[in-house]
Amino acid sequence: SKMMYELKLAEHSASKKNNIKLHPKIMEILFENSRYIKNVFSNLKGMHGITHMSMICINPICELLAFSTTPNIEYNLFHQHLWIEDHCFNLNIEDKNTLSKWEYQNDQIERVKLKNNHFTMGMSIYRPIGDYDFIYSFATNEKVKGLDKYYNEHLFDLIDMGDYFYKSLRDL
Repeated sequence: SKMMYELKLAEHSASKKNNIKLHPKIMEILFENSRYIKNVFSNLKGMHGITHMSMICINPICELLAFSTTPNIEYNLFHQHLWIEDHCFNLNIEDKNTLSKWEYQNDQIERVKLKNNHFTMGMSIYRPIGDYDFIYSFATNEKVKGLDKYYNEHLFDLIDMGDYFYKSLRDL
């Protein structure tokens, strides 16, 4: 039944979540593809005011990889072990295809992700595809009111942008 399937999925993602480790070559991969990633992003940049985009990929053996237009963010999160406390790396099956805002009680995470880059808002979307878990993240430096409402109304556009990003990077 659909419910059993959902439960099984939730169980799978819960067991996977607790065992996530960084891919042994995560830092190399993060930086060595940065020019290619920036080229891919140049096709999307500015759409809906988005100035930063990243994609976290967790493979079936629970290794985490990251691709980012602003690699210093992920570098600092991994290097300072802050990613473990960042809810955007721990999104659940019930968060699937919804926006999770970058809101932090932890000043260090907030500094690394938002303040150091002059972003006014960031958000992540959890998107499982097959045996892989993807987390698309976006940030903006727009200073207008009502950004929350705007991005919630354009959720599917953001998912499309993420999927385009994923398809462009799939061969890396």
